[in-house]
Amino acid sequence: MRRRYIISVVAMMLLPLMAGAQALKGSYFLDNSLQRHRLNPAFAPRANYFSVPVISNVGLGLYGNVGPADFLYPKNGELYTFLNRNVTMEEFSKNLPARPLVDLDVDTDIFNFGFSALGGFWTVDAGIRVDGQIGLPRDFLIFAKQGMAASEQRYSLNGFEMFQTSSVYAAVGHSRDLSDLVKGLRVGAKLRFFLPFEHIGLTMGDSYLSMNQDKWTVNSSASGVVAASFLKVNPEALGGDSEQEFLEMNTSDLGLAGFGLALDLGAEYRLDIGSVVDGLTFSLSALDLGGYFFGKNSLQGLESKGTAVYEGLKDIEMGGGEGVNLEESLDALQDEFLALANLQESSNPMYTSVGTGAKIFAGVEYPFLQEKMSVGLLYSGKFGYSKMINDLTVSYNLNPCKWFNFGLNWSFLNSYKTMGWIVEFSPKAGVDFFIGSDYTFFEVMPKIFLPVDKLWVNARFGLSFMIGGKN
Repeated sequence: MRRRYIISVVAMMLLPLMAGAQALKGSYFLDNSLQRHRLNPAFAPRANYFSVPVISNVGLGLYGNVGPADFLYPKNGELYTFLNRNVTMEEFSKNLPARPLVDLDVDTDIFNFGFSALGGFWTVDAGIRVDGQIGLPRDFLIFAKQGMAASEQRYSLNGFEMFQTSSVYAAVGHSRDLSDLVKGLRVGAKLRFFLPFEHIGLTMGDSYLSMNQDKWTVNSSASGVVAASFLKVNPEALGGDSEQEFLEMNTSDLGLAGFGLALDLGAEYRLDIGSVVDGLTFSLSALDLGGYFFGKNSLQGLESKGTAVYEGLKDIEMGGGEGVNLEESLDALQDEFLALANLQESSNPMYTSVGTGAKIFAGVEYPFLQEKMSVGLLYSGKFGYSKMINDLTVSYNLNPCKWFNFGLNWSFLNSYKTMGWIVEFSPKAGVDFFIGSDYTFFEVMPKIFLPVDKLWVNARFGLSFMIGGKN
């Protein structure tokens, strides 16, 4: 399979990707859950622990305002891509949003451990992170479907974006009970160091495409940046040459693209005033407050301004028959976009730093039945590269004993309303195991295990060892 570093929204729609938040939102209100300190550094596990390398926190997820049903169509026992002639323009365009957008967030542990010391609880972890956001204007996908028109057509290309940052990180966190100062108050902080090894960013501003059956004319205003020591832009591929790679890899020149820093802050306040509302808990956290900073020697700029004319291009026809030819379809879409963008190398990258994807969590929880059960309301927001994603989650939590946690939740503020769940076994000494999902789907597309509707789906599990100790 040919290497591809420009990833289209359609690729995200059709292929499962490793992604997800740092922890399940369903764990936020489970007092004995081991992983919830990832969502608020004020939270502390009930005992010392160390995690199994790599499998201590593994997730699979994808989030967007479109899904496989927008791009794949079962007909007569076969599965066709939206580009196939068996799928009509009306079928494809009727439910397509104005700006298909997908967000991904991969965070996989290398190691992770925590312990009580110096009057508080400390956590130390390291891992690999990939943050990304991809969006395409609706008109680009309509153009890809329609091909060369018999009459004059005009398509807007405004709003295309593609961002991706891959890095390794290490973090140190501390949680501390401040009840001696303010009864019921606990605070926490975590400092995270990033070593990014690649970043790709590309956006299109005031751009449009005019076309007919003989030629198309592109007026483009695009800018981009590639930050990586081992990836070099191939000038021959910028015109959309399908025989050339957009980025060429040089494994003899491996190195870092820069560095990054981020800070997590959190607080939890629990009422204890001798009334019926005792146990009511308020919490707030802000995560990943910081940025990546790229070295001058690792930066390569891209830009396009002006007009380009292309003649003699053929209609696009792909997919169908015996399954779905994803590689052919996605390669053609990438080549087509590169031709439209009319990119050239630039000596002035559009930026030298980018945010780490800040997140906000705000929760309120009320326990009952001697704290064996509780209900909670959690707001979560993530600042993407160009768009903020908001979510509101209602949660029911069951803690019949300290070593067993179970939660059900319902999220409804985002573009897709869905149920989540989590089960966790967390003895004070022994094996801690959890499995769950914040966005559960119940219907899949034929022949591929992906949800039919919107791509709000994840699953996560982990295995760690609790080693006792009073906390």
